[in-house]
Amino acid sequence: MYRIVRHTPAIVLVLCLGSLAAAGTSSDTGNSLQTHYDPQKGRTLYSTHCSACHGANGEGLPGTYPPIKGSGVVTKDDATKHILVVLNGLQGGKAGGVLYASPMPPFGSILSDVDIADIIDYERSSWGNHGKLVTAAQVAAERNQTKKGD
Repeated sequence: MYRIVRHTPAIVLVLCLGSLAAAGTSSDTGNSLQTHYDPQKGRTLYSTHCSACHGANGEGLPGTYPPIKGSGVVTKDDATKHILVVLNGLQGGKAGGVLYASPMPPFGSILSDVDIADIIDYERSSWGNHGKLVTAAQVAAERNQTKKGD
């Protein structure tokens, strides 16, 4: 009445790889396996956490909050400093020859690697910026480096 189905190792491997691939496309925000940028999520996160100081247009507030639009940190190919500023915050930073005394709070303790990557990618691809995009894995690596340095 019941038929026993035998699977060859190749079929089992294909089924397992298919399951892993499906799992890798999860929209779980805590998943550091992010491989693509979600522009809408980046915009929403930027609006929630960054726009009060840096402005919806990325132009900042002269003398108080630095612009993100056209920022050398944001447009530079090496995103390390950009990642570190978002993770750890900054006070007394210089941008365009102007010293900004207002502190930027650290977001590393409240946002996931994926969220931080989405914010950074939004900043690096908005307002005419053309910075190289980052991944959650890069954010995680910088976060881990910072922890080791403590």
